[in-house]
Amino acid sequence: MASFELREPKKKPRYYKLIANVLVNGKIERRYGRFDFDPTELKNARARNAAAKAAAAEFERLEQEKADKEASNAGKTFAVVAQEYIASNRSRMAPSVRLKGDYDSNRNKENTSLKKEKYLQRIQCYPEFSEKPIALITKKDCDSMIRFIEDSDARVYKRAVLKPEAKEFKTVSCPKIAKECTIREETIERIFRGETVSLDSAQQVATALGKTVEQMFEVEIDRRPMTKKTMREYNLFIRSVLNYANDNYGTSLQMPMIKASGRKGKSVDCLHSDEVEALQAALQECSMLEKAIVLCLLNTGVRRGELAGLTWKDVNFREGTIHVSKSLLVFPNYGYQLTTTKESNIRDVDVAPEFMDFLKDYYAQWKAQKKLMGASWQKNLEKKGSKYAQSLLDLRGNNFVICNDYGFPINPDSYGALVRRVGKKAGIEKIHPHMFRHTFVSILLSNPNIGVATVAAEAGHAQPSTTLAIYTQVYDRRRDEIRKQMSRELYK
Repeated sequence: MASFELREPKKKPRYYKLIANVLVNGKIERRYGRFDFDPTELKNARARNAAAKAAAAEFERLEQEKADKEASNAGKTFAVVAQEYIASNRSRMAPSVRLKGDYDSNRNKENTSLKKEKYLQRIQCYPEFSEKPIALITKKDCDSMIRFIEDSDARVYKRAVLKPEAKEFKTVSCPKIAKECTIREETIERIFRGETVSLDSAQQVATALGKTVEQMFEVEIDRRPMTKKTMREYNLFIRSVLNYANDNYGTSLQMPMIKASGRKGKSVDCLHSDEVEALQAALQECSMLEKAIVLCLLNTGVRRGELAGLTWKDVNFREGTIHVSKSLLVFPNYGYQLTTTKESNIRDVDVAPEFMDFLKDYYAQWKAQKKLMGASWQKNLEKKGSKYAQSLLDLRGNNFVICNDYGFPINPDSYGALVRRVGKKAGIEKIHPHMFRHTFVSILLSNPNIGVATVAAEAGHAQPSTTLAIYTQVYDRRRDEIRKQMSRELYK
């Protein structure tokens, strides 16, 4: 039964301490509350005690309801609680509102929620953990879950190569096969040249020719263990779900310190000086758009989304800088969205005068194209953009640096294919857009006159430690130069 006690602090108003006896898992648990009263309304002790008694009874009732609810929720499985956690952190508004500063800072970015859903899908492959009641999960269970993810070769890549004798199955041309598939004609040509393709592409071609994959292809399975970075992400996700249960269901789960296992992440891949020269030579035979994308990535070190979001107002021809303040990303539920950068920071990137001269020529051509299109500028949509037509139309009025013939931005996810196409002309294998960012940062770090803090600012890293952690091999060479410099100056 609820009770109350009058408290009379020396320098503070009097109040009643409320004591509730709550039944939790078959045991009585005491919980405490407070009842403040106005002495001008409750003028005598009888009135005050009556009000305190009623407040204590109501406090006990609410605490018992809360305990009963917590007890029922504690029986929920990890998977159910994880789904509630993801839903509670999901972005409730379009990513574009982040750029206006009008968003709840506690809500995840849309792509962050998608990652968490993938983590949960992987965890559900281990029902001994995912289907266990959240209140019964121990550190041992968490360790077992992490070991399962690490040992199960979660990252499996299936590739297919055409068998030499399977070329005789090609009874129609590549364009006709492409009509029966969702893949491009270029991919089909690669298949019959004997190049490695995805298993899905192989299945589509085999089906179009009335054959099975086993008849036409050799299937290769590439198993790669998780990197330490990915294992840490799983670790943080599990800890966050347990913490959510503690906050909302009254559980008292200890946050396990799970050791980050997995293989060491590979070092960053950069372009060497001879590869940069080959790329510059190959660009002479490329379109102006291909030149713009490759040279912008190489000279500014921006991320794909940041390049897609650049407008001509961000280019300062007088100062020779590029202002990076936003990203353009494509989301399944929202389409094209102008949003904040990865670290939500704003920076000005200093670029080479030669690159700025190129941008002037490119800008002149861009204005000529806009004049040529006339009334069709940012009105006519290409077929590729029809899926997210409204989101593209909402972006009208922005003069994007990288755009199609109608002035609409190009999906940054398509930059990879363009970069590989240019790289192939230059004789560079396994090239991707982010490699230019690695090259940009490595070039700056290789100069001992440029401080690490300056490099971090130019690259848009939140902390200089991030720069050093990622580009360790470049930093190691820098440390050698520091030691040599100290030796020359102090021990001549």
